Amino acid sequence: MTKAEQLNEILRRDAPAAATSLSRFGRALAFPQGIPSQTAEAAGCELKATIGQLTDGRGHAMAVEALSSHLIGVEPEQALLYGHAAGLRPLRELWRQRQAREGRGVETSLPAVVCGLTHGLSIAADLFMEPGVDVIVPTPYWGNYRLLFEARHGARIVGYPFFDAQQRFNTAGLADALAGVQGRAVVLLNFPSNPQGFSPRLDEVDALVELLVSHPGPLVVVLDDAYHGIVFEEGALRESLFWALARRADPARLLVVKVDGCTKELLFFGGRVGFLTFSAAGEAGEALVDKVMASTRSTVSIPPGPSQALALAALRHPDIDAQIQERLLMLRGRWEAMQRALASLPAEGRLKALPNNAGFFGLVAVDPDIDVQELRLSLIRDYSVGVISIPEINALRLAFCSTRAEDMPELIRRIQLAVSGL
Repeated sequence: MTKAEQLNEILRRDAPAAATSLSRFGRALAFPQGIPSQTAEAAGCELKATIGQLTDGRGHAMAVEALSSHLIGVEPEQALLYGHAAGLRPLRELWRQRQAREGRGVETSLPAVVCGLTHGLSIAADLFMEPGVDVIVPTPYWGNYRLLFEARHGARIVGYPFFDAQQRFNTAGLADALAGVQGRAVVLLNFPSNPQGFSPRLDEVDALVELLVSHPGPLVVVLDDAYHGIVFEEGALRESLFWALARRADPARLLVVKVDGCTKELLFFGGRVGFLTFSAAGEAGEALVDKVMASTRSTVSIPPGPSQALALAALRHPDIDAQIQERLLMLRGRWEAMQRALASLPAEGRLKALPNNAGFFGLVAVDPDIDVQELRLSLIRDYSVGVISIPEINALRLAFCSTRAEDMPELIRRIQLAVSGL
């Protein structure tokens, strides 16, 4: 029996929903017994003639000073030498401790490090998506999903409106989309969302959780937690939905996958440090992480060391939470400034703010008789304003995260001028 077959057998035994949901590529994935694996097995040896990297013969890096002199406060070996395909073990453990503050005893896999959340979503697609699989996503959604799921893997994105008629999260729309699935399905949820900048309110969550945990399966739910915890409205969901789902998930019917990372949670945008965590624990969780390692090995080989070392140092810093909260307090001020500016829009005008309570963005719906792409180009050309157009719903996405609070009234004023000019 090959290693991949052994991993698949573990999943069939302990996490049947995961085993049944694997793509052909996912079933074939197993971390090879190659150079990294053999090097790890020889880690305790006195003499190491395994991996192809320059050391002093005792495992210490021998980088040139022009590079190493810039490393302050991080361990050179973590930053400069080859690492593990699943990432630095101390970083993985610290991230699990940090995220599990919400978990209250829920057992999961040890998070695997990936090269940013996009890479994590791509690996989830490697594992579970292929032609014949429906990926159910509320619309509008982040445009990269189409590249990740349809272009790369041939899965079919099935959309449903994000908001219902009461401007709440459209759980009924998700239920209808699930009912129409003919084969295997993956449900993707992104809270707080991009581009909407919205997190469901707490009184909406129970029905959503009940819908997913009661599905006959097999079902994979992927949570894109890029903006985890960045919520401004009281009564809106702050915790990841992962924990409520994982706590009740029957492994015979449901696997939950958490994709998160340092990009927004540590405000480390260029670091490209993400994590993949599975609701499957024990040997099943280890089997899925092994497949993550194999996917990583087949593309980028290993996650980058310098950014992992920096993330680890940051998580160990005693003031990390206070420093992040200071930045989020400023972000909240920008969100509040946007809310005030949008509230000044005429009630019967050609611009209408959509519900927004979280994340980095707000959506403004534009009158259907205006081409939103033409509006966006007019804003650049005539008003020196850059925003993102969302043609699917004829809206503009405003990134209040990168706009000063004092500039928000002027931003909205110029958008109104551009609309009146068209």
